[in-house]
Amino acid sequence: MSLIYTNNSSGAIRRARRKKPTKSYLEALAKHIKYLRSMGFDVKDNGRIVLQEREVVNTTFKQTSTLQEKQIPLSNKIGNGGTKPDDRWKVEESKKWTIAPAYNKGPYMVVAREDIKTAGKKV
Repeated sequence: MSLIYTNNSSGAIRRARRKKPTKSYLEALAKHIKYLRSMGFDVKDNGRIVLQEREVVNTTFKQTSTLQEKQIPLSNKIGNGGTKPDDRWKVEESKKWTIAPAYNKGPYMVVAREDIKTAGKKV
């Protein structure tokens, strides 16, 4: 037994393709075409805007002797990017702490170095 896909064989697609535009759609389209024409567009009767052909401009670069006069003055100074942030205090402070499980099969937590012997034990 073979499968029949309904989206290809149901006939609904064929009916939708044959459907004529409704009266309200045609009224709205006529109103929209009128609006576009009032804005200055050249519009066909089906609502499509007719695009004007663009003029092709020669894009070759012509060098002139007065090129220096037309240049915009630029700043060629590039800074050193500022100073790097000083993170040495973080390294020194992190040496006082360690990460260890709080108790058997428990989550990890930050523990002071002097308390590492008793971490996770009943004291």
